[in-house]
Amino acid sequence: MGECTAWMQYTARTEKELVVDMEKRQVMGYTTYYTEGSAVRKQYVEPDYEIPEQEEPRREYGLPSYAKVRKAKEQKGLRFSMHPVFAVFLGAAVVTTLLACCKVLSMQSEVTNQSDTITILQAQVEALEEDNNAYETRIQNSVNLDEIRDIAINQLGMVYPTEGQVVYYDLTESDYVRQYQDVPSIN
Repeated sequence: MGECTAWMQYTARTEKELVVDMEKRQVMGYTTYYTEGSAVRKQYVEPDYEIPEQEEPRREYGLPSYAKVRKAKEQKGLRFSMHPVFAVFLGAAVVTTLLACCKVLSMQSEVTNQSDTITILQAQVEALEEDNNAYETRIQNSVNLDEIRDIAINQLGMVYPTEGQVVYYDLTESDYVRQYQDVPSIN
């Protein structure tokens, strides 16, 4: 029933009242749409309040203690507005972070030093291997097998083995021979 009376009031307004009302609403920041024709019109509801010219200062209501903002007291010296336990925790975190950074940097420099040491040692190993190869080549070139055989036969009395002194073994394993007892002598 209330909608019907509002509709009747809306349709009963004159065209001039609608234009004046629309201008008022545009001044106040509202936008309205007016549709000509047989379309269903929106119900017009006038606002129950007026916009005040100036805002009244807000009153502070009693806030709970957890919602209040603490203000630092003004003193001559420097004062922190944080809790001492938090300040100690923050200081410990900063010190721990600094110590961890120092440890990482020292470990990194140690790794760099060890890498340099490894490079130096590898160069020394290569030089020693070259020296060993040179000595081995010199030793092999200094050995004269004909001279050794001549000294063994003429000075030390070595003789070549006869046919009965040579014993041949059949090898089942090609890697090595295990000797479990002495080789028998041939008489």
